[in-house]
Amino acid sequence: MLGLPVSTATLDDVADTLCGWVTEGGRPRYFVCMNPHSFECARRDPGFRSAASAADLLVPDGIGVVMASRLRGGSIHHRVCGPDIFMAVTKRLNDEGGRSVFFLGGRQDTLDRVVERHRREFPRIRIAGCLAPPYKRAFDAGANAAMAAAVNASRADVLWVGLGSPKQERWSHEIRGIVSASLIGPIGAMFDFYAGTMPMAPRWIQAAGMQWLYRLAKEPRRLWRRNIDGPLFALRALLEPRHTPHE
Repeated sequence: MLGLPVSTATLDDVADTLCGWVTEGGRPRYFVCMNPHSFECARRDPGFRSAASAADLLVPDGIGVVMASRLRGGSIHHRVCGPDIFMAVTKRLNDEGGRSVFFLGGRQDTLDRVVERHRREFPRIRIAGCLAPPYKRAFDAGANAAMAAAVNASRADVLWVGLGSPKQERWSHEIRGIVSASLIGPIGAMFDFYAGTMPMAPRWIQAAGMQWLYRLAKEPRRLWRRNIDGPLFALRALLEPRHTPHE
């Protein structure tokens, strides 16, 4: 699909890979969660397409991606979403101990709740810092340098990013060259979910692949436009030639 090699790994395998990046250290690496909206964004937005193409791992976040792969005879059988990645990686890092995380994005009151809950549930992970940058459609080089300096000064192993898609993926791509965290994780609305400021869909709705409808019902004015991308993606997935063995 669009020539982007989406992973066929399970959530456990993805979490193992990401934790392995943290253990190895070295150059910063980031993943991108790809759902139907993401694929359509990649068509319209060269910056997002570049960020997705350069990512170290693309994961299938969205039942639409799984269904498209099945229809095309592909091998993607598991939906792997940002909130699940966050929890799986965090649990592993807590079990290991000695790691540190930095939260960037969202509102300060939301981050305060995230930090409080995280410290309570995962006491063996150090909260290196958090930052709620002012809202901008895009950050300039000076703002990026300042944010990277804050992360680097904290000596965080993991940088969790909640700036909203596709902004957070473009930003992760831009920041990778100047930030020192081993893992950069753009996880969308997870900060709001984890802070309790936005309800997550019940597990049975998630299992049915209908969490997009649940969120649309909660935020129709904000999310209606992005859900138009679902049918467009499905149609393209059926009509376009297959590009990679991962689909």
